[in-house]
Amino acid sequence: MVDPLALLNALHSLSAVDERRAVSVDKLSRILGVAVEELEESMRVLCNMKYVVVRGSRVYLSELGILKISSTFC
Repeated sequence: MVDPLALLNALHSLSAVDERRAVSVDKLSRILGVAVEELEESMRVLCNMKYVVVRGSRVYLSELGILKISSTFC
């Protein structure tokens, strides 16, 4: 399983903050250097926590996810 905070940070760095800017799971797996299967559990956890939104094969940060990852920079 990929560290959920690393996944949030990657989405934030890619500016995946709304449906229009969502990134594909394949692209995210290439950027993080992990298999798609390794991302799925972390995405499921973050989705259940309402930190990310998954639409088909694309993912982006929710408003709550943006607040969560932004709070780690303080």
